[in-house]
Amino acid sequence: MKHRKIKVKNGYELIDYKFDTLLEMISYVENAKRITAKKLSETGDYSFTGTHSLNEAMTMCKNGYFSKEVENFQKLFFKITNQIDKQLKVTRVKHDFIGGAPDVPRYLIGHPLNMLNVDNKDMGKKPKKIVLRFNTSISCGTSKDYIEKRGLAFVLLFDLLKKLGSPVELQTVEFSKYEDIYTNYEVSLMKNNDIMNISKIYFPLAHPSYLRRIMFALAEKTPELEDYQGYFWGYGQPASFRRYIELTGEDEHKNEINIFSDDYSYNSLGVALKDIVKDIGAQGGLKTPTQQIIELIDSIDFSPLSTFAPEDDFGYDMD
Repeated sequence: MKHRKIKVKNGYELIDYKFDTLLEMISYVENAKRITAKKLSETGDYSFTGTHSLNEAMTMCKNGYFSKEVENFQKLFFKITNQIDKQLKVTRVKHDFIGGAPDVPRYLIGHPLNMLNVDNKDMGKKPKKIVLRFNTSISCGTSKDYIEKRGLAFVLLFDLLKKLGSPVELQTVEFSKYEDIYTNYEVSLMKNNDIMNISKIYFPLAHPSYLRRIMFALAEKTPELEDYQGYFWGYGQPASFRRYIELTGEDEHKNEINIFSDDYSYNSLGVALKDIVKDIGAQGGLKTPTQQIIELIDSIDFSPLSTFAPEDDFGYDMD
């Protein structure tokens, strides 16, 4: 874990926490000292958080979340990724001992040729590392349905980029503002060589308790917030993570491409994915030509995910 409190641009202060793994963050929450009498992480009700207690949320986050919701989430994921796999096979995908992505069914049964190599048109250059930064900071009025579909979009994007040979990482961030301070809690969720485990990543990406219990508990145990007790009346205002890059400067991230979840609308998943791919391509992050990926996305049937909640208000602070 790394943490700091620093002065940034325009007189703001930044409280910045970075965790290498989900378990490292959970361990900190379990062992750190509370610095405020406020404890919405414990008192929040089920309708707001989706869990009955902080302990229940911690168990889900630590051990994985197994429920009908996760099963449905997984079915949707595989329904769409199976279409992607079929389209990739049209462009000649071969099984090998090594490759850009695992064939999960073969991996699970121990088949030696359990990796996928995509034999598509290659631009002949090494792409930059792509960091998918999924901002869990959302307004109190955001529905669980919308939270889940944002999460699925980024899981699909991670899977697609891996299969196309792009180096990619997935992180959750919880970035918010209170008066003249910003808080950031960053957790590395999946690295390029990690194998997809839906029961593990569902909770941080798609369950409201990740923000409304665990991230709140993390704030309640952040010593740098002890002198800002007013923060805990609302636990900060959601802020776009793009603002973090602006405040801290580009040098720290100059060798990577950052994709921020709060830059895109998810009223149409296919459109959202195409917009993100175009952004990555424009920044030199794709090993495969952008148009080839766009055509692949256009061939996918996203109708199982067509029901969205357009009334959701994320309320991001953009100043």
